[in-house]
Amino acid sequence: MTEDALNDPQTTGQPSWQSKLPFFYGWVIVALAFMMSFMTAGVFWATSVIAIPMREDLGWSLSSIYLGLTIRGLVGAAAAVLLGRFGDLRNGARTAGVLSGIVAAASLVAVSQIDSHWQYLLLYGVVGGMTTAGTGFLVMSAVVPRWFLRRRGRAVAFATMGSGAAAFILPPLMAFLLEWVGWRGTWVALGILTIIFASLPALLIRRQPEDVGLIPDGRIIAPTKQSSASQPVRNFTASEAARTKVMWILILAIAAASLSPNGVPSSLVPMYIDKGFSTQVAAWGFSIYGLFSMLSRFFWGFMAERYHIRTVLIAIGLFTAAVMPLMLILPGNSVLAYSAMAGFGIGGFIGTQQLVWPAYFGRSHLGAIAGIVRPFATGVNAAGPLLMAQSFDRTGGYGFGLAGMTISWIVCAGAMFMARPMRSQAPEDTATQPLTESKPA
Repeated sequence: MTEDALNDPQTTGQPSWQSKLPFFYGWVIVALAFMMSFMTAGVFWATSVIAIPMREDLGWSLSSIYLGLTIRGLVGAAAAVLLGRFGDLRNGARTAGVLSGIVAAASLVAVSQIDSHWQYLLLYGVVGGMTTAGTGFLVMSAVVPRWFLRRRGRAVAFATMGSGAAAFILPPLMAFLLEWVGWRGTWVALGILTIIFASLPALLIRRQPEDVGLIPDGRIIAPTKQSSASQPVRNFTASEAARTKVMWILILAIAAASLSPNGVPSSLVPMYIDKGFSTQVAAWGFSIYGLFSMLSRFFWGFMAERYHIRTVLIAIGLFTAAVMPLMLILPGNSVLAYSAMAGFGIGGFIGTQQLVWPAYFGRSHLGAIAGIVRPFATGVNAAGPLLMAQSFDRTGGYGFGLAGMTISWIVCAGAMFMARPMRSQAPEDTATQPLTESKPA
């Protein structure tokens, strides 16, 4: 008998230590996802600040540095295809998280020693990109939604707040470190933070509540009844989902909106510096974005529990489309308000996009389904920073890039309007299960 079987409450009939806690272990999963998304997104945000001294010291163009972001995203998309189904395995997300965190940390420390562009692209783009799926994607897409049904909106919103917190905390920290230890020492610091916030937390990940004698939202079921735990009436496999028209409409919506979440934040500091602000003020402008990106998850997460995710994403798309051009319009210091509005819209998308797949296709095969979607979304996401950098390098401004961002949000809203839920699909929380005890959630 394997070690997993010996520790499995379904096999032993003994309650797991997770089920004995005075609170629902799903909220621990949310906290772990928060930390891992904090670090995964934080490396992207930190790069936009570190790019300035790197450009000055190494003589590289902004596009050549942001090319590393693009490669990192594209390699991460390819890795997601391989790891998607792995996330549906019992210990898949945990193993991937620990190992990916270690490799990611090592690659960041190695970046501190580079002296040529190809080394940067290899270590930061290729090696680092291979780790992004394991340190963030699997937990957010395939683990957190499995732990909740009725409270899924707020749970996913809180979990994704890590990326907003990173944008709020890391830019000023990076600015301080750049003055203290230089850009090379700052990369070493990022490697250490990756071990703390990505690799170590992954040790506590559990795939789904049923694995530890619980069911979604914090209830306990008797071990003898574990096999009939509450499940949605209709769970699509990855191949079944891929054969539906609505799946590809949803992919279009999510991929289109994915152009901005890296493209706009990674360019905020350069855009503010281009408008005459100091690096410190520009970094604080980035922090304003992070703060509102983080706070917006509360609002949009609760909205997603009251309205269908389709309605919520239409609202986010239309709002953010109206915000994108304002960087070119707002005068003087009032342009700093752009960070707040962009953070509110983009943060809402980041905090709710993971709700699409369980809402339309159930939760049993989330890893495999998200693995299909990830290359499209991540590919577009990776192009965002490069689009903004090319806009500046070729035109001397960011108007062309921001126009592309605006169009992408209009496409997202339009596609979500077309993605009507399938009539034959029953809601996921209609199934019932005999309960033995209620746990505080």
